[in-house]
Amino acid sequence: MNLQDFLAMEESRERDELIDLRSLDLVSEYDSHLMCPICHCPFVEPVRLQCDHVFCGSCLSSAINTFRSADSDEFPCPSCRNPTQKVSASVPRLLINMCDEIRVRCPLITEGCQEIIPRGHVQSHVEKYCGYRLLPCPDNSCDQMTRSKDVGMDQKCIHKVRRCANCEEDILEHEYEEHEKELCPVLEVTCVDCETVVTRGALREHVESCPEVAIPCAASKYACPVKIRRADIAAHEQSCPIVAMGPYFETQNARLKSLESSMRHLQQRNEIFEDGLANIRSTLVESTRLGANSNSGGQSPQLGREQQSSARVDAHTEDPADLSASVFSSNATTYLLSLHESLREEVSQLSHAITDLDARASMAIMNECMRIKEDIAHTNAAVNSVRMQVQWLMNPRLHQGTRGAAVRPNSTENEGTRTSMASSAAGPSHAAAGQSLGPLRPRRPSDSGREGTKL
Repeated sequence: MNLQDFLAMEESRERDELIDLRSLDLVSEYDSHLMCPICHCPFVEPVRLQCDHVFCGSCLSSAINTFRSADSDEFPCPSCRNPTQKVSASVPRLLINMCDEIRVRCPLITEGCQEIIPRGHVQSHVEKYCGYRLLPCPDNSCDQMTRSKDVGMDQKCIHKVRRCANCEEDILEHEYEEHEKELCPVLEVTCVDCETVVTRGALREHVESCPEVAIPCAASKYACPVKIRRADIAAHEQSCPIVAMGPYFETQNARLKSLESSMRHLQQRNEIFEDGLANIRSTLVESTRLGANSNSGGQSPQLGREQQSSARVDAHTEDPADLSASVFSSNATTYLLSLHESLREEVSQLSHAITDLDARASMAIMNECMRIKEDIAHTNAAVNSVRMQVQWLMNPRLHQGTRGAAVRPNSTENEGTRTSMASSAAGPSHAAAGQSLGPLRPRRPSDSGREGTKL
């Protein structure tokens, strides 16, 4: 069917159900696939869309009326958002049966019904079998409601009041028979212990004073197992050793109670001490982080902690019986705060000492670095000098010049004479040039660099 037909069917469907199946108290668990994605409850009258997603009929009808456009024949599926134009009521019967088999409590549990039934049978249970369903009174002149189990075969009004002929009490009609046979205080009953006949109203007082009634020993609270007649209980208590030890047990019980009270006070004090120590530790951590300059900034958190500690002390000492404990707690808090201040000063002094040591260590490191740098500079200079000498020794041109200067003194005297005459004739400039060709001078390191000779 299309959307319009589905909406028309939902509007024209007669809903004469007395209960809402979604509001039932579920007892058994159910599979998550049986849950409607809209109301998150097991399916009620399920229907199916073209995308095979299943919803409750009433839930889908409300969703269509809320989210469908007035000028559109399509509706987006609430689960996959795919547009659909048709709704099918043919849902697998297995799905409906699984939903109907879920165990639920009777909806009239507030009235006293404790039945647990399948959800599919709830409607018939409430209409036919539940005795706690409220019905109009069978008497047309009575406008009150009554339970279905209280309606008798005679269809009489159960709200009428009837006066008891024995005790002259007003009793409801449906309770009169039980009252007359069992509950009337004027009825005579027999005591089961002494077989004395008394009225029902006086039975309780008779049982409390009956000498034949078996009562426990006075020391039963101290594990005495004896339970004898009231007439013989006095003789038993005189010979019972546990009764003789009763005063000692009472003293021990009082002592235990006082110890428990003292333990409670000690626990409260311990909690206060633990809170104070926790505050001291947190403050010390903050002081070490912030350093010596954070003393003024740390006062406001400390004041807040003092207020919290005083609030805790006030909370623990609201009872007047804990006055002494409150005084001791306040003194302990004052002592902890003074100890905290002294520890703060010690931490500040340690911080200053650490700063001084850090400065001295920095100066010593700097001086040592300067000395090492000077030693490295001297070593570099010596290495450069050795490098220059090695380069000069390894230069082949300088070696050849040295060998030529050694051969020239061994030439003939004629050549020397000619050389001297030529030099005298050449003038001062040539003499100066001849003198420059005398002993070979050493070459500079730059000359060796130009020839490409390297170490």
